[in-house]
Amino acid sequence: MPGGLKRRAGTGAVLAALLAVWPSVVSAGTGGGGGQGGGGSEDGVITAIVNDATEGSSTRSACSWQLHNATVGVPNLGTITWPFTLNGVTYNLFVRTCPEGVSYFSVPDRDPEDLLPQLLTDLKQRTLPQPTPVFTMLDPEFGWAYAQTPLDFRAGSSWHSVSVTASVGPIWARVTAVPRRLTFDPGDPAGPGPVSCSGNGPVAAYVPTAPGTCSYTYLNASSTSPVDGYHFRTRMTIDWSISWTSSTGAGGALASYSTSTVTPLAVAEVKGLVTCTGPQPEQGGC
Repeated sequence: MPGGLKRRAGTGAVLAALLAVWPSVVSAGTGGGGGQGGGGSEDGVITAIVNDATEGSSTRSACSWQLHNATVGVPNLGTITWPFTLNGVTYNLFVRTCPEGVSYFSVPDRDPEDLLPQLLTDLKQRTLPQPTPVFTMLDPEFGWAYAQTPLDFRAGSSWHSVSVTASVGPIWARVTAVPRRLTFDPGDPAGPGPVSCSGNGPVAAYVPTAPGTCSYTYLNASSTSPVDGYHFRTRMTIDWSISWTSSTGAGGALASYSTSTVTPLAVAEVKGLVTCTGPQPEQGGC
């Protein structure tokens, strides 16, 4: 019979019957999300499992998969033989062995590349952190920076690698984003413009006697701001390099991506005041 199915009912009916009488046989869908998944986070690495609601990130690495194509019969309906083709998609039967037991999955024949569009959407829209701006040398009482004084900026807790993994049965793909450059746009149209830093600079310890590589010096007070005459509209941006790998060994570099955060920042100008009380040096010298 076409697709390896001997039947008096359709393939879908036989699969439905199998789920009813043999719950450990699960028909994995063809992907695309739709809420069919799970996930978790460990050590800053976020995982997402697609089309396999029984598989969580905590047990995933402890499970093994093996191709197990076979023929299964359902009383009064017929038999189904893996592999079979349904709606142009070929399905194989796999057995998954985990510490908690053995399960069978009808898995669509997929290439890891098929998982990339969803993975990139998850990475960009849900997973990649926006910068967490941290400024040093702000006035402890008023929270403003000072013109003509180096201002160190940092990326905060957002400067770390992020990975997202998706799987359909034993086929998986993983996309990893690594922060490469931090850029600070001071928001002062009359200033020297944005500055960038990389390496350990975005998370380096602050040293008061020496500005870090992530540092900017305002030349003007924010009273010149075209936004509100009080704050500069600053923007901090992380440029991410993105790559992928998979269960088949396929992978490589993908297009880079950026995330940004806009933060208002007040900048004050300090003017020195000299008081002359007499002609002697100790009196001001006038």
